[in-house]
Amino acid sequence: MTELLSLRVLNRSTLQRQGLLEPFSGTVAEVVDRLAGLQAQHADPPHIALWSRRAGHRLTDLDDALTDRSVVKATLVRSTLHIVAASAYPDLNRASAVSRLATWGPSARRAEVDLLGLNAEVRAFCSAPRTGPEIADHLDREHAGVDAAGSIPDGVRNAWFQLGTAGGGLVHVPPGGHWHRHDRARLVDARCWLGEFADPSPEDALQGTVERNLAAYGPASLEDLMKWSGQSRKGAVRAALDALDDRLVHHRGEDGRDLLDLVGLEPADDGPAPPRFLARWDSALIAYAERDRILPSEHRAAVAKKNGDFLPSFLVDGFVAGLWTVTTKKGRAVLELQPFGAVSTTDRAALEETAEALVRYVEPDADAHEVRWSPS
Repeated sequence: MTELLSLRVLNRSTLQRQGLLEPFSGTVAEVVDRLAGLQAQHADPPHIALWSRRAGHRLTDLDDALTDRSVVKATLVRSTLHIVAASAYPDLNRASAVSRLATWGPSARRAEVDLLGLNAEVRAFCSAPRTGPEIADHLDREHAGVDAAGSIPDGVRNAWFQLGTAGGGLVHVPPGGHWHRHDRARLVDARCWLGEFADPSPEDALQGTVERNLAAYGPASLEDLMKWSGQSRKGAVRAALDALDDRLVHHRGEDGRDLLDLVGLEPADDGPAPPRFLARWDSALIAYAERDRILPSEHRAAVAKKNGDFLPSFLVDGFVAGLWTVTTKKGRAVLELQPFGAVSTTDRAALEETAEALVRYVEPDADAHEVRWSPS
């Protein structure tokens, strides 16, 4: 029988699956795998996201996991940079590559180049770490006379890089992804970095991607799955769900949407939720087509900006209730809390305690640390 799930139950389920009710124990790779990866456009946010989700997390732990290759940074779901467990990379890489190849197919046909052939060239060239400009220059030399820039949509830059990397198979090498490191990215063939691995079929890769999403974000709708994965092919996602049918359970949201989950993963109880801090571009916010389960609609414009940015925010009773920033001047690190409304005395005290730990985590070398409230 289909169970009706309230908004608060969906909220607590997301918090539970994301380690935001009780932090997860385990290695960095184990926790990152449970989270289905972390969005990683900039170096620092994944470190903050893990601090909120992993018990005893230290600032150097993610650096170490990237260096020992148990996690990798790569362009994956939604064609955005993510840090994922090395064990998850084959599925996520193949599923995202299929989507990117479809996106860039028309440009390749106009340029009269073969995307898979280009990608093979790039991966061979990247047997040693290469920068984006080096990859683009290499393809430009190898395909002299091809007007790659004139074949892609207006306003899109780095034509050769976009076309050559659409097929995936590349990862960033450290210090890419390390705390406070903003060096130019260097990419290497994933097999040179991780060793040989079997390429899953597109169908198996998408099925594995869907399973990871539901384990980390379920119960979720078909639209949520497509939003998180960046898949535009609804039929392909439906086929993946059909293949998983005997492992799925159906729920219904208060808005009538069909919500899917994996058998054996129960929705969370509607219990108390501690204050938590979300990183910039936090996956808990981005993963859903309908974000009301964690981001109230009245606060959406303040958090999710038109340029695609998601600002660092904090949770009260499981829902986004304000923004936070850290500034450091003359050795003094200040974490400022900007609430969207009134915060109870009890919640203020709990937030301040957690914020004090966070500001010390992100600015360990500051001479002094302070938590400050801005007017709501």
